[in-house]
Amino acid sequence: MRICADENVAPLLTQLIRDSLLGKAHTLDLVDDHQARGVDDQIWVRKFADAGGDAIVGADAKMLTRPHEVVAIFEAGLRLVVLPGQWAQQPKNIQIAFLFLWWPRIEKAFETAKARQCFKVPWSWKETDTVSEFKLDFQEAQKKAKKAARRNG
Repeated sequence: MRICADENVAPLLTQLIRDSLLGKAHTLDLVDDHQARGVDDQIWVRKFADAGGDAIVGADAKMLTRPHEVVAIFEAGLRLVVLPGQWAQQPKNIQIAFLFLWWPRIEKAFETAKARQCFKVPWSWKETDTVSEFKLDFQEAQKKAKKAARRNG
């Protein structure tokens, strides 16, 4: 499975996961691998999917509130795991420790997920906690994105 970390996950942290935790059946890309740093999420999401991508690990919860980005995830058929908002506010050592604790569970969620299935990681340090599925309203996002396109178009 080909996974991509969004640009809110530091390249150093992504490299640590690649070197230490990444399962043999997985690859972990950076947004940079697709020449998409700083571009709108809907663009890199589609580029990643076109390059054979399967799943995204993101720390940008705002992505879930932007209809055009939700539509891009839906149309690309990607799986999504969103890290907790508190994670992004932590110093790097805490971010690293948290992801090292959660990475095996994130991979497991991806392995059983279907296309367009979304999960959230709780802000928890318990080894017994799990990622939880949540539903994105893709149809509502499509309506909002079409309405915005007509307004701007």
